[in-house]
Amino acid sequence: MIKIQNIYKIFKTESTQVKALDDISLTINQGEIYGIIGLSGAGKSTLIRTINRLETPTSGSIQIDDADLTTLSEKKLRLQRQKIGMIFQHFNLLSSRTVAGNIAFPLEIAKKEKQSHDTIVNKLLERVGLSDKRDAYPSQLSGGQKQRVAIARALANEPNILLCDEATSALDPKTTNSILQLLKEINKQTGITVVLITHEMNVIHEICDKVAIIEHGKIIESGPVASIFKNPTTTTGKDFVQQIQLTKECS
Repeated sequence: MIKIQNIYKIFKTESTQVKALDDISLTINQGEIYGIIGLSGAGKSTLIRTINRLETPTSGSIQIDDADLTTLSEKKLRLQRQKIGMIFQHFNLLSSRTVAGNIAFPLEIAKKEKQSHDTIVNKLLERVGLSDKRDAYPSQLSGGQKQRVAIARALANEPNILLCDEATSALDPKTTNSILQLLKEINKQTGITVVLITHEMNVIHEICDKVAIIEHGKIIESGPVASIFKNPTTTTGKDFVQQIQLTKECS
């Protein structure tokens, strides 16, 4: 379980301060696919990055199982991060490494036994459907294939949580759907908790169990996806739901 309580994040400059997150509280249960949706600048990227402490909150707590990440030492935080995988909009693959080398990289960082690397890499390549791309380089892959490599890399240390930071925004609709289906399969097969952020309501509709809508650093609406779609209570929520209706009418 992920329990976010009263999180604030304030960015300060010499002349001003910006409240990026404003008293955020969320509970994400083990095994859920939880979506966080908002427009550009709403605070969603900052929020997801606080879950693994890539961003340190100004105040509040982030509890994962029995550990409060805001109070951990650097050493314990590094160990906790091994249980949290993350994929990004622009893949963040190492161009000088092969597909296998990219997937093995977290295993090297975690100092796992080298003898086990090939077995783990091959298993993950099979899971994401890229066994034939083991020795290819990122420059030889399509966008969808790069994201599949990034997913495999994020799963290398068998995390309990997978964070997805606009993971499909750089992909075309067909490829987006294939990546979402892969995430859904991985969630079903492993029970991993998936937290994803997006500005596209069709992504939420396709994959998520629950959703929170963020605006100006605040959660303005949250709940089961079916409930939000049936009865959005905020103007922003209604606008996002209308996105889906317009997409269906145009398709």
